[in-house]
Formats: sequence, structure tokens, C-alpha cells
Amino acid sequence: MSKLTDTQAAILQAASKRPDGNLEPLPSNINAGIKPRVIQGLLTRELITQNGDSYTINENGFDAIGLEAPSKSGTNKTITLREGTKQSRMIALMQRPEGASIEEICTETGWQKHTVRGVFSNTVKKRLGMTITSYKDDGQQRRYRVQGGDQ
Repeated sequence: MSKLTDTQAAILQAASKRPDGNLEPLPSNINAGIKPRVIQGLLTRELITQNGDSYTINENGFDAIGLEAPSKSGTNKTITLREGTKQSRMIALMQRPEGASIEEICTETGWQKHTVRGVFSNTVKKRLGMTITSYKDDGQQRRYRVQGGDQ
């Protein structure tokens, strides 16, 4: 296999750190104008897999950057939250179609803002493996959602 370009390696490294292995968003130092060409090169070399409109790193991609692909059994684990806990109430707020602001979560749980952000990072993302998305409308507070949470 030929050597990866710096751009290809950066994209695969970033994707390898995400729980879902998604290539998006591209690292901030990657010019979006070259995205189609880089994606096509990774597809041609079978280092990524296309899933509809998104792309994910596959086992070959992990091998190309010298990492071991995560086991498939770990990605299908069932998460059970205890009812009535602050954590479960926070996740329920973020599963609503409109999501939740940090202020709403603070009011619901009694936590401070830095605690909520810490729970996002450590518990929700790392331990539970959930993906959190955020958005902000003009003049409104930033809102957070657990991706796919309205199922």
C-alpha cells in the first residue's frame, strides 16, 4: 500500500478518535475545497466506507494509520440508565426534538454549568458512547441534543 498524504492521515486520525468513526467534521486545518478529492482517494484505497451521505473509517483505515480497529462487540452494547437520576433526566432533556440548553439542564439537575459540560464530555460521550450535537439560532442560547435521541 502506498504512503498516505498528510491530509489523508489527518482525516483518518480525527475519524479514529470519534466513537462512530465518522469523517465529518473535517479537521479545522483541512481546506473544504479538497474534500471531494481526498474522500474519493480514501474510497478508492478502501480506507473508508460510505454510509448514505456520510463516510466512516473502516478496518483498513485504522491499519493505514497504525491503529487497531475497535471491536464490533463494544459498539453494540446496550446502555441502561437508572430512572430518576440527574443523568437520566439530563439525557431525556437532550433527547427532545428541540434539545436543551445548559441553563435548562442546570435548572433540572441543580448542577453548575462546568459540571454539565464535564458530564457531556466524560459520561455521555466517553462512557455511554453517545454523540452530542449542538446548534444556535440567532439571538438564542446554544442547544444540545443527543443524536438520534428522538427515536
